[in-house]
Amino acid sequence: MAKKQLSPKELEDYEARLKHLLGALSGDIDKLEQEALGDRTSSLEASADGGTDSYFQEFSLELLERDESTVREVVAALERIRSGSYGACEGCSNAIPKERLKLVPHARNCIECQRKEEQASL
Repeated sequence: MAKKQLSPKELEDYEARLKHLLGALSGDIDKLEQEALGDRTSSLEASADGGTDSYFQEFSLELLERDESTVREVVAALERIRSGSYGACEGCSNAIPKERLKLVPHARNCIECQRKEEQASL
């Protein structure tokens, strides 16, 4: 499959989507940081909900880690737009299908290469 170039209008649309996603994720990260790492002086006191608080904090930290990873992917996608490589699979250099980019605008790989990458990490 030959690499298809995205039009300037399409690139502009994807860039706007990515910037919107970045803004939403940044807000989520701020909120999760406050929930997970906020003032916990009251937690120093013995409480019956200690286990629940600990679980909630751990859960928030896991969400925070996932969101920070997605932010890195979004920033990398914006860099690919600037460098002219956006929309090309990093694995095989073929064009990433537009349907995939619409759903996951920060995708680095086509579906086939993404599957291979995920299976290799198992």
